[in-house]
Amino acid sequence: MSLFKKNKQPVQPNLEKLLSEFNRSLTLIVDKQLLISNIVAKVKQICPVESIYIFLLDENTGKYKQQNEARNKPIVFTNRSRLISWLSVNEKHLTISRHPDIVSYFPQEEQEALRQLGTELVFPLKVMNQINGTIFIGRKTDGTDFTTPELNLLSILINQATFAIEHASLYEIQTERLKKMYRTDRLATLGELAAGAAHEIRNPLTAIRSTIQYLSKDFSADPAKSEMMTELISEVERINKIVQGLLSFARPSDLNTSEINIEQLANQTLLLVNNTLRKQNVEVEFEFFTDNTTIQGDAEQLKQVFLNIILNAVEAMGQNNPDLSRTLIISIEKGAPVTPHSRYPLISFEDTDKGIEDKDIENVFNSFFTTKEEGTGLGLAICYGIIQRHEGEIEVKSTSGKGTCINIKLPQRI
Repeated sequence: MSLFKKNKQPVQPNLEKLLSEFNRSLTLIVDKQLLISNIVAKVKQICPVESIYIFLLDENTGKYKQQNEARNKPIVFTNRSRLISWLSVNEKHLTISRHPDIVSYFPQEEQEALRQLGTELVFPLKVMNQINGTIFIGRKTDGTDFTTPELNLLSILINQATFAIEHASLYEIQTERLKKMYRTDRLATLGELAAGAAHEIRNPLTAIRSTIQYLSKDFSADPAKSEMMTELISEVERINKIVQGLLSFARPSDLNTSEINIEQLANQTLLLVNNTLRKQNVEVEFEFFTDNTTIQGDAEQLKQVFLNIILNAVEAMGQNNPDLSRTLIISIEKGAPVTPHSRYPLISFEDTDKGIEDKDIENVFNSFFTTKEEGTGLGLAICYGIIQRHEGEIEVKSTSGKGTCINIKLPQRI
């Protein structure tokens, strides 16, 4: 009996200490990715397992997307998945090997996803009667079954993690809203300054151009001087292009709204850059996850946005290592309803460039910010303004060394 106590007694304080440390970390971490890494580490500390995958609900699309250890071919569950429905109704974890009857109820693609993930346990992350995410846990590394105490402890830990992830998500949303408010105010101020500067530059620039064109006739016999005059005119044209960009940014034209089809608009834009895509060996993949791509908007201005984003992606991928793939994925997703009569379809442009550095990602929509040698830094700022006038949203996500994704949400009546 005394031997049993000696072996049994030390275990409990370790578990209490582990949960205590985990609780403390939950209150300190607001970065979602850091929090997810912490959760994965704690689960493995409780019982070493082969794999852990965390999926969180994207409110914009109604899809559960993988947050850690991204796979070559992403696995996605939707809020209509039978697995998600089962978790929502039963409000408990599912042990795959013990319930083949339940697993057989899932469609083949969901069963295949469970196999690819090497799943043994599926835990729901449920907040306010909604499944906000799922945790897929693989088999134990020693090949044994999960014990009841281990399952109970995992349930406690994951319940705590659920609210921590929800808190981190809300913090992320609030931070993004504040950034957008700050960016909107800053762009409005810069717009006023840009309008004045553009007006003051354009008048003397016209005089300079006229003078150079007049004087160039006197140097037509001298090839060297003639070439210099041609370069001067080229530089004047470049300045004029910058001024035109300033005016577009500062005094945007009114929206000429009509019923437009986003799918057709994207295809029309791709036709405009077809030669450029071929020259740069860029492959385009077009994906649709909705049948209704019709919205109210200004076709010409939205085409300008699409064109700018696509050309930026092509140029960025053109700087890639030749061995890397050059793929541009354009996708249109339905988006989750915002009101009973409206939703925000999501248009994504995802490329395989070298990515944007973390220190630059917050500045991409700032006017005059550019990483290009000859860029004006106005392209994405103008795009931001156009999407705002459509009462939509635009954001950039990037992973260094992997690529960049620009997401656009535009309002749609349903």
